[in-house]
Amino acid sequence: MKIKICGIRNKRDLKICENAGADLIGFINIERSKRMVEIDQIKELNSSMNDINRAVLVIEPSNMADANEKIKKSGLNNIQLHSLSPDEIRKIKNNNSHLTITRAIGISEVIDPDKKQEIKDFADVCDYLLFDYEIQGKTGGTGKQIPTDTAIEAALIAKSHNENIEFFLAGGMNTERIKNEGKTLANIFTFFDVNSGVEDKPGVKNADKINELMKIKTV
Repeated sequence: MKIKICGIRNKRDLKICENAGADLIGFINIERSKRMVEIDQIKELNSSMNDINRAVLVIEPSNMADANEKIKKSGLNNIQLHSLSPDEIRKIKNNNSHLTITRAIGISEVIDPDKKQEIKDFADVCDYLLFDYEIQGKTGGTGKQIPTDTAIEAALIAKSHNENIEFFLAGGMNTERIKNEGKTLANIFTFFDVNSGVEDKPGVKNADKINELMKIKTV
């Protein structure tokens, strides 16, 4: 079981996550997010990390040029995309073979044929897929959980198309859900992506919640 803690905005929270043993730490550079951090600030935060390979740049670029600029400026190799088509992602990876690309895919209660095709198309070109709860076509920051059966169904669709693809499960993830369903979900999902579930308010992490969460990981 691996944990990614996302939405880090300051050095205090960064150090709490590092010291607690978070496997990955996410920095969100998306204007609509309450946890938005500018690229320059992300670089400054990363400069104090013990292991920069644990850092993830979370972006929603308007086009490939925008994506390439932010990736280059950040200096990070782990990239989580909330936009761009499969063809655009393929081109980015062809030009930047060192990158690890995760594509977020919005899931709600039911997977319809269009969503099933979307999952297959992104499974072809990405290293990871991140399933997050979708509201009105947008993912991230909803605080809502994807039903367990639906999340597993989405992962199996992708696996049937690309057996090497791996997964993040996001969307209202918290200590309670991971404690109750973690062992079952960890058979399919490599990472649990936690954000609001360890916060006092958007962008302000709670050290006690983070430490409690990380204790579950070792059980």
